[in-house]
Amino acid sequence: MNAQTAIQSQHFGYLLPPGKQWFTPKEVAAVIGRTDQFVRNALDSRRILGHSCSARSQPKRQTYHVHRDGLLLFLLETANYAPQDKLERLGEILKRSSPDERHFYLECLGN
Repeated sequence: MNAQTAIQSQHFGYLLPPGKQWFTPKEVAAVIGRTDQFVRNALDSRRILGHSCSARSQPKRQTYHVHRDGLLLFLLETANYAPQDKLERLGEILKRSSPDERHFYLECLGN
């Protein structure tokens, strides 16, 4: 993993519960704001990397599990920005702000 990818992974990491390594389609759907059917389709098409298996008693029923890394990869691949982009835009906003506005913004960020 290169430095940029590591920074981006940390950037999106707050979206995931700390310490949780494996996610169901329903849990993935809640994180990415889509339906669990979208997640299952994305798993079948390998857009989201994960594992699927079927029970011996019900071979047509698939269960899916997505590792934390697979979910982070999906978030990284579908983001239309990099963490640095947010910082640059925030800097531009602060440059154009009055001292009172800057004070307000910085207080909001501190809380």
